[in-house]
Amino acid sequence: MLRLALIANPRASGFSASLHRDIIEILSRTHAVTTVWPDHAEGARRAAAEAAAGGAAVVAAMGGDGVAHRVANGLAGSPAALGIIPAGTTNVLSRILGLPAKPRDAAEAIAASTKQCKLPLLEVQAGEHSRTLATFAAGVGFDAEAIAESDLRPLRKVGLGLGPIHYARSTMKVAARYRDRLPTLRVAIDGLEIDAVGVMVQVHDKHTFLGSRTLRLGPGSGPIAAVVSRVTPLRLLRLTLRAALSRPLGRVGGVEVFPNFETLAVTADPEADYQADGELLGSGRTFRMAPTDQTLLVVETG
Repeated sequence: MLRLALIANPRASGFSASLHRDIIEILSRTHAVTTVWPDHAEGARRAAAEAAAGGAAVVAAMGGDGVAHRVANGLAGSPAALGIIPAGTTNVLSRILGLPAKPRDAAEAIAASTKQCKLPLLEVQAGEHSRTLATFAAGVGFDAEAIAESDLRPLRKVGLGLGPIHYARSTMKVAARYRDRLPTLRVAIDGLEIDAVGVMVQVHDKHTFLGSRTLRLGPGSGPIAAVVSRVTPLRLLRLTLRAALSRPLGRVGGVEVFPNFETLAVTADPEADYQADGELLGSGRTFRMAPTDQTLLVVETG
């Protein structure tokens, strides 16, 4: 029987003790299951790496995108596959991959699966030493500040369908603060240098940050970067609408889109916030983003 480690975040909005017991019962039909309760985000990454090194074939992340992000970072480059039990607010990665939306259905699919697929990753480096891998998105400046704003009132995203509304409200609030803000980022990409207030990167060709609605920054399979030189609430609405309709964002003034870029570098003055997979990671002055050949295996449930 294959070994499976279940790493759960009990603070996830959709988590409950009874659901956790059901997930264990389902997975135990086909796997030898061990459970892990990390005390903090770094603990989830370390637990995933230890489980892979200890011979686990699958490491399942139960919670939202935060725990999936940390577990993925612990598994990248290992032979263990990531399984996702979506029990968070938006579960963006799960939606992008087309995985079952309900936790019990996802567990059933993982238990029955015999296939794996490779997931592309984006390396995000802040300064000289801080490095993480993004599975679906990363950003510096505006969008990271919007996540910081939403994190100030985390309980407002708890409840059926409230997460996207809370994130949208937080983003518009930050956009109002950015109305008259001058660029503080210098972005170097594809031989160009651009002054900007924000950089947003999609690892895949689509994003589902606002629930089931698919957003696209541009053409191609990814990664795709949008460099934004100015943000206002009206401009943000136009950008969101065009992304939802898969129309070119470059036709909105102040936005340049770079599909399939090789390396993106950002210098911030003063320091700027940055995020990966919707998780605020801190602030810094220099950043680098680039696709990586490091592989992440994911349990294929289709």
